[in-house]
Amino acid sequence: MFLRLKKIVALSAAIILVAAWFVSGALQNQYVGYPRSPNPDDGRVVPLAVKGIVVYITERQQDTLSWLQRIEIGSGLIVVVVILMHGGDPFRSRKKN
Repeated sequence: MFLRLKKIVALSAAIILVAAWFVSGALQNQYVGYPRSPNPDDGRVVPLAVKGIVVYITERQQDTLSWLQRIEIGSGLIVVVVILMHGGDPFRSRKKN
């Protein structure tokens, strides 16, 4: 039962980690075309370094990126904890045949 729970938690956290990572990357690729100087009329006043350049995004977009980063860190930590608890691969049973 505990092994099944570890498998579900690890797999869910890994899926969430990968999804948040892809969404964050897609958003950053979208921001590359944003202005390279602050534009208060559009609300783009928060600097963001992406792909070697500095662009300006809105505070809401920065909040979204911050949440995605926290989700990536949290789900990554969950995966690491499950792996450490199991002593290796959480999908392998410890029973020796």
